[in-house]
Amino acid sequence: MDEHRGPARERKAVTRLPVIDLSPFLEDHGFDERRAVARALRDACIDIGFFYLTGHGIPQQEFDDVIAMGHRFFELPLTEKMKLHSNRSAARLGYRGMGGPNPEANPDKIPDIKERFHMSREVLPGEPEEGRRNAGMSLWPDDAAIPGFAELMRKHIRERCAVAQYLARAFALSLDLPESYFDEMYRYPSGNLVLNYYPAIDRTKLREAQWSFSPHSDYNAFTLLYQDSLGGLQVLNAAGEWIDAPSIPGTMVVNIGDLFQTWTNDLYTSTLHRVFNTSSNARISVPLFASPNGATIVRCLETCAGPGNPPRYKPVQADEYVKTMLDEAYQTGLPALGGKTAERLRTY
Repeated sequence: MDEHRGPARERKAVTRLPVIDLSPFLEDHGFDERRAVARALRDACIDIGFFYLTGHGIPQQEFDDVIAMGHRFFELPLTEKMKLHSNRSAARLGYRGMGGPNPEANPDKIPDIKERFHMSREVLPGEPEEGRRNAGMSLWPDDAAIPGFAELMRKHIRERCAVAQYLARAFALSLDLPESYFDEMYRYPSGNLVLNYYPAIDRTKLREAQWSFSPHSDYNAFTLLYQDSLGGLQVLNAAGEWIDAPSIPGTMVVNIGDLFQTWTNDLYTSTLHRVFNTSSNARISVPLFASPNGATIVRCLETCAGPGNPPRYKPVQADEYVKTMLDEAYQTGLPALGGKTAERLRTY
């Protein structure tokens, strides 16, 4: 895989997302099996930056329980949800309605048709304060209003973060690095879980260019998304075509974010994606946004630059970049767009 040091090969215009089995990393299979997974992961991340993940160890029943609990939360009276509004949180965690946290401040914006609930992992034993970001600062609904919500979500966040740690080892191997390369950076990862609620859409009331979730790339290193069976996710391939990424039972969809594109010097792509709920029922998706410890300095990896392929980005602190993008999104109620993402949106 030494070609990483030179310019990336031409991206293939895939028409369906590949499926990658992570179990050789979870179950400590032989090196050859892990390397085969890493090669498949590398190809997916070069071509489109998206893939389905199997062999992650989280049972389907737990995903079903999280989706069901999500519906219960969003079906609560608005007065109950507003008690947990993100404007009440110093960490900006909690509930956000359609139009974002301050819709009245952005009357000229076309709002996405979604509600969200943001959570973070708990503080881990021995975790230093530096780079902790919003760990341990979640707002939780009263157990009387929605019994078992906080307990289930805390457990699920822990399990998702564990998958992210294994996946970081697969990413390292895919980049000709020691499997342990990212271990310290992901010992105390930034792990934010979000419930996305997409109500059914009355097409007659849609405004032009209005989406359930408008086109964007993710800011973090990589995302692990579970989506219910209704579908609606679309991804932009290398030919500029929007392809569907329907739900596959038992899988999560993984995608590369801006930080990892920076880390890999554009070898791995942070791809535009969007959501439109075409169902007559409300849809829920549940992403975990995984990044290294916030104090990590993200700079071009040594295996991703070489003669004719110099580093393209200045080093950036992980938390600083993500916070800058989230601050912008918080103000507008719409996804923030990095420079390259905005350029690609103008192209397509």
